[in-house]
Amino acid sequence: MVAKSVPKHASTKKPGKSAVKAKQTASKTTTHVKQESAVKTKDLPTAAVVRIAKASGAERVGSDGAAALVTMAEDYLSKLVKEANKLASHAGRKTIKEEDVEMAAEKTA
Repeated sequence: MVAKSVPKHASTKKPGKSAVKAKQTASKTTTHVKQESAVKTKDLPTAAVVRIAKASGAERVGSDGAAALVTMAEDYLSKLVKEANKLASHAGRKTIKEEDVEMAAEKTA
């Protein structure tokens, strides 16, 4: 049997709790920079928006047109919900009701 020689500076010990804790803390505090890209994920399904467009009279909707419709619809809904939320909050509620949405639609139109 051949004995392995270990250099004096090499340690066979596992890192102590403080070293492990420091590594965990360092990984938690790492800031990740989100890269901007041309492709954005949307919350509204494109197929549903295209169905609405066709039900409203569009014979065909191209992919660029569908993407524009989704973007515009999400922008409008975002503004509508923000305004409806303000109205509900003013009324002392956390819940948005139909009347809030109707009043917000009149304001944002």
